[in-house]
Amino acid sequence: MFENSFLLKKYYRIVDKINNNKTFIFLIGIVSIIYILPILLANTYYVDDLNRTVEGYDWEHDGRFSSSFIMHLLSFQSEIVYSLFPFSNISSVLILSLSGFILCYAIGVRNKTQLFIGSLILTTCPFILEILVYRFDCIPISLSFLCVVLPFLFYKNKKIFFITSLLGVLLSLSFYQTTALSYCIVLCFFLIKDIWNNEFRNVIINGGLSFISFILGFLSYQTLVKILKLELLKDDRGSFVFKDENLKQVFKDRYVGLQELVGTLTNSSYRYTLYCLLTFSAIGLLIYLKTNVKKYFNNILIFKVVAVSILSMLIIIFAAGINMVVYEPRWVPRGMIGWGFAIYAFYFLIIINKETFFKNVLLVTAFTPMIYYSFIISSQLGMYLKNQDEFSDFIINLVSPKLVDYERVKVTEHQRIKLVIKGTIKRAHRNNTVNDKTMPFINKLAPVYENNGWGWGIIRMNKFNNIASEYIGGEKREQILKNIDDYPVIDRNIYYTLRLKNDIAIIDFDNE
Repeated sequence: MFENSFLLKKYYRIVDKINNNKTFIFLIGIVSIIYILPILLANTYYVDDLNRTVEGYDWEHDGRFSSSFIMHLLSFQSEIVYSLFPFSNISSVLILSLSGFILCYAIGVRNKTQLFIGSLILTTCPFILEILVYRFDCIPISLSFLCVVLPFLFYKNKKIFFITSLLGVLLSLSFYQTTALSYCIVLCFFLIKDIWNNEFRNVIINGGLSFISFILGFLSYQTLVKILKLELLKDDRGSFVFKDENLKQVFKDRYVGLQELVGTLTNSSYRYTLYCLLTFSAIGLLIYLKTNVKKYFNNILIFKVVAVSILSMLIIIFAAGINMVVYEPRWVPRGMIGWGFAIYAFYFLIIINKETFFKNVLLVTAFTPMIYYSFIISSQLGMYLKNQDEFSDFIINLVSPKLVDYERVKVTEHQRIKLVIKGTIKRAHRNNTVNDKTMPFINKLAPVYENNGWGWGIIRMNKFNNIASEYIGGEKREQILKNIDDYPVIDRNIYYTLRLKNDIAIIDFDNE
């Protein structure tokens, strides 16, 4: 009865605040939608979208049963899922902004300027931009963000916090497993706040409840996967490295992969936005220390500093993500979801100061360059994807008539030409200014599908369903390429050499 009363009061309070802040909420929504406008205008299919838009399959093979459920529900279909583009992408960016807002509000931020900036930090994180490009995945993954922050609205009510944390972890795992660790990052922020405010009882109780709820959520997820009899893909993405004999070397390799991914941002002009953020966050911290030195300088200060340092290290570890501890890491931007949450550490260094106009100026100055740069990335990514898509279509339009003519004459009615890709398609000419020197991160966000043995290249080349969907890989592919001279050339130009023999076609982008 008490819990119901508490939840009702919470609900009415939220509704009342929404009614009183319509303009503020509308502004956050508009800015968020403008942020992904280039992606919407590009109107391209992204990685999994290429095949899912044809087959309509869900995510049960990945253990993401909540993703399957919500998208079947939204599609009003039981056998297939629809992308709902562009509404799915718009909904997703709004959910991300809502998640950022909830995180800041739950920890105690009430100033509108601070809440506005806080709402956009998560949304405009470059690593999270990849999620917003997906037509199908964007809604489930963005909902996983909401699941890890919602419990913290009830942080002060132990019982409700425990229940919502358990459900939040369970749902985040079933929406998108990678996001679950971000719950731990958010928890660390709340524990740091409690430690600094001498609320040690809260630290012990809520820390313990969170740990138990996370374990129970994980075990519940595994149990549901078994109950639902999901046939998961058999790969090493879910295999942990802890028992590996060369564990030290494994971690070194993972660190190199992490460096390469993050380095595409930090080694570009994006680093200047980080310098700006670090500088003004440091100023915020110095102001705080100067104005509160007498208040916090006591015999437990050392303990508090050590505890906060440990939690800060945990935030860094959790931000690195699951890729650090699995045998088959995927060093793609969406694997660094934790970065989007960890960056709030600099936000909190500024907002811990007393409410003054200067504090808001400091916050806006610190984060505006970073947020603006994310808009640049979104803009360039949208154009890049569109340009590359048009160039790929141009190549397909050159190749397709040759394949169709050959198939009609040489291949039997029940066969389709199987395609093998050698080399990598060129980058679109209009993408010349976006390269490894100017904006290398775009190459992580915009993969080239027609790339040697990558299976997505075959799916991309089969846009008009005029070749076999069968992927030739492994030893068979190597054997075909070894005997490439046995395949007669039927077309050659500045872009590729096309070879055909029986029901096998080789498109050689190396032009050898």
